[in-house]
Amino acid sequence: MKKLLLPIVLLASLNVYSQVGIQTSTPQKTLHVNGSLQVVNEVNVGGNATTAGSSGTSGQILTSQGPGIAPAWQTLNTVSGSVNGAMYVQGLGEATATAGQTIDVPGVTLDITVPAGRTQTLLFTILGYALDITTGSTSQGVFTLLQNGTKISSAYVSKAGIFPNSTQSNLSVTVNIPAFNNNYTFPIVRSFTGLVNMPVPVTFLKSVTLSAGTYTFKVQYAAWAGTAKVNVNPDTFSGYNLDKECMLTKMQVLVYNN
Repeated sequence: MKKLLLPIVLLASLNVYSQVGIQTSTPQKTLHVNGSLQVVNEVNVGGNATTAGSSGTSGQILTSQGPGIAPAWQTLNTVSGSVNGAMYVQGLGEATATAGQTIDVPGVTLDITVPAGRTQTLLFTILGYALDITTGSTSQGVFTLLQNGTKISSAYVSKAGIFPNSTQSNLSVTVNIPAFNNNYTFPIVRSFTGLVNMPVPVTFLKSVTLSAGTYTFKVQYAAWAGTAKVNVNPDTFSGYNLDKECMLTKMQVLVYNN
């Protein structure tokens, strides 16, 4: 009886550590299934000989961690290439810049945190107006996007004060009137009407890839020529319909996982 038990024990030990194939005689892994697989309950990944693996939570997906590492459950907004989130801010209150002056655009500041152990790519879209609707003058300037106080992108913006409003030419015509035996010269006046205080808004994009940490982004306006306002309240326009949002500076950020 003892002689019979020893070969059985040895054979059982050998089977425990061998590869098992289902519908295949050449299994490539510890368990190799050549066919479909139906799981009625949970799927557990990771763990060890004494601890069960994770079954994840509702809505998570199973992602590969590479060779020799157990797959991991992840929420969709942490998967590489997916959009992690979107953020949006817009201006709060008017601010004026004179020629040569640089100002922060009120309200257009945003703190963004990249989680530990990860990198993310941020795509910025900036929309800006700069004008002074009370003077009729022309202005020029630049909107700038800063990361922790350092410029990372900028775009030129202008406003045509009179485009045009009225103009008198220096043309004239001379007419001879025989009855008076003289020539008379008459100026030719041409009048034009057009847009006044025509703003030329600017939209610009910027992409940055960041490692873990917290970053502060803000938009500034630098006046090159003339005086201009940002976040203008258009309540002096005739027919104004109380839309205070239309001329606010805006910043939208899409965050992508890497």
